[in-house]
Amino acid sequence: MTGDGVIVRYLGLDVGNRRVGVAVGNSEARIASPLAVIERTTLEHDAAQLLDLAREYEVEMVIVGLPRNADDTASEQEALTRAYVQQLQSSTGLPFRFQDERYSTAAALRRQQARGVNEKRGRATIDAAAAAIILQDFLDGLESGD
Repeated sequence: MTGDGVIVRYLGLDVGNRRVGVAVGNSEARIASPLAVIERTTLEHDAAQLLDLAREYEVEMVIVGLPRNADDTASEQEALTRAYVQQLQSSTGLPFRFQDERYSTAAALRRQQARGVNEKRGRATIDAAAAAIILQDFLDGLESGD
């Protein structure tokens, strides 16, 4: 919840070259949940799917995982992610914010393996699980009263 008692709803994104994992959460519960995986096709298609989810969940901001190198330098994937998000922002009008996502996919994979999720099912959900980790990190960083 914000300082004025308003609940802010967020989508979290884990942007990949073929898929975008999507999670949802809010400033009150501060719990991120995997939501969907968008198979990337065209920018227009991707933006339309993202906008549909944002409207359905009444999202005010999109938190995007930023893939930095382990030594905190910019990665090639970071540049691709920034360019893609800039296009999404132009197409959807939604506000976007970046969140460090180093190791989010690896953490999501470990969690799935620990729960005994089989590899085929895991591949279908890993991107949304990584998006949930990215969004959860953001939510955990919100201060009380934000």
